[in-house]
Amino acid sequence: MNRILENIKVGIIGGPVKRFYKLNAAYSIAMEISSSLDLEDALKTFVNRVASYMGVEIVSIMFLDNEKRRLIIKIAKGLNEEIIRDSNAPIGEGVSGWVGKTGEPLLIKDITKDARFARRSGGHYYNNSLLTVPLKLSGKVTGVVNVNNKISKGIFRQYDLDLLSAIADMSAISLENVRLQGEMKRVSKNNYEMVSNVSHELKTPLATIKEALLLLSEGSLGPLSEKQKKMLCLSNQNVERLNRLINEFLDSAKLENSGSSMKRNLFSITDAAKTVIDSMNIIAREKGIVLKAAIPDKKIEIWGDPDKLNQVISNLVDNAIKYNRPAGLVQISLEETDDSVVVSVRDTGMGIPKDDLNKVFDRFYRVERNDTADISGIGLGLSIVKDIVNMHRGAISVESEINNGSKFTVALPKNLRK
Repeated sequence: MNRILENIKVGIIGGPVKRFYKLNAAYSIAMEISSSLDLEDALKTFVNRVASYMGVEIVSIMFLDNEKRRLIIKIAKGLNEEIIRDSNAPIGEGVSGWVGKTGEPLLIKDITKDARFARRSGGHYYNNSLLTVPLKLSGKVTGVVNVNNKISKGIFRQYDLDLLSAIADMSAISLENVRLQGEMKRVSKNNYEMVSNVSHELKTPLATIKEALLLLSEGSLGPLSEKQKKMLCLSNQNVERLNRLINEFLDSAKLENSGSSMKRNLFSITDAAKTVIDSMNIIAREKGIVLKAAIPDKKIEIWGDPDKLNQVISNLVDNAIKYNRPAGLVQISLEETDDSVVVSVRDTGMGIPKDDLNKVFDRFYRVERNDTADISGIGLGLSIVKDIVNMHRGAISVESEINNGSKFTVALPKNLRK
C-alpha cells in the first residue's frame, strides 16, 4: 500500500488512479468506522487506518471543547501517554489552534521557516514537516487531525494533504453517527432502568392486592353476597389489566435497551408456533374463540432469537383473540419458501378502518371505536412486534376490512448470518 502511495506521489501513477486511491481510502475508513459499536473503537480504527494509508507513525485527533475554547487530544497513535494527557491547543494558537479557528487544512514542509508558529517540542520527529486538517460537521469545526513522521522520512506534499482532507471529510460524519448511537444507548439504558424500577414498585403492591382479592373471593374472610362477588371479580380484572399494561411498558423499554443485541440461535420455528398455540388455546376457549392452525409437520429451522420471535407470534395471536367477536375464529399458518418463513394470523373480528392501517404499528396508537373501549392495552404490542421483526431483517404487513377481520403477515429470513 505504501509503495502504491509513493508511486502516486512521484508521478509514476497519476490521473484517475490517483483519484480512485484517494476516494477509496477515504470511503473504506469511513465505512469501517460506521461498523464500530462505540466511539473509542471507532477512533482507534481511524488513527490506525490513517497511519496505514498515509504511511506515517504519528496520528492524533483533537476535539473542540467549546466551553474552554481549546482543542484536546482524544486519541493518538505514536505519542506517549504524557504528551496525550498534557497536550491541548487554545483556539487560534499553534498549528492545531490555527486550523481549528480557520477551518482550513495546513501543510507545512518546514515549521522552523514558518513565522506563524513556534518550533515544536516534546516529541520525537524525523523532520519539521507536518499535516493538520479540520474535522467538520455542517461547516463547523469539531476537531482536527494531526499527522507526523512519514515512515519514508520524507516531507509531506500536496497529495498527502488532499488524501488526509478526503479521509477527514468522509470520516467526520461517521464518527459523529457512532457518537450519537452511543448517546442513544446510554439514554435508552437509563430509560429502561427507570421503567424497570417503576414497574417493580407498581407490581409489588399489585401482587398484595391480588392476593387479598383472592382471599376475599374464596370466602376465607367470611361469606359474600352476589353483589360483593361481582365487585371483587371486577376489581381482579382491573388488577390483571394493570399488570398487562406494566408488562407492555417493560417489554418496550427492554427492547429499546437491547438495541441491536439479540440471539442468533438455530431453532425450530414450527415448535415455537405450536407452543404458542397450545398456550393461547386456554385463553381462546375462555372467550369462546376457536383457534385453527396450519403448521407443517416437518421441523423448519431458522436462525434468530427464539424468545423474541415467540413474543411476536404470541402478541399477534393474543390481539386476534382480544379483538375478535364472540364465537369467532383465529387461523394461524406457517409456510416455508427457499430462504424465508411466513407466519400469518387471521381473525374474524371487528377489523381495522382503512385510515388506521398505516398507524397500527405506531407506539401508543390504538384504534378508537366504541366496541374497543373495554379492551385493555396502551398501543405498544404491535410496535414491539414490528421492532422485533425489523431486528430480524424481516417484514410485517396487515390487511383488514371493517367487520370482516384482519390478517397480519410476518416474513422472516431463515438465515440471519448471511
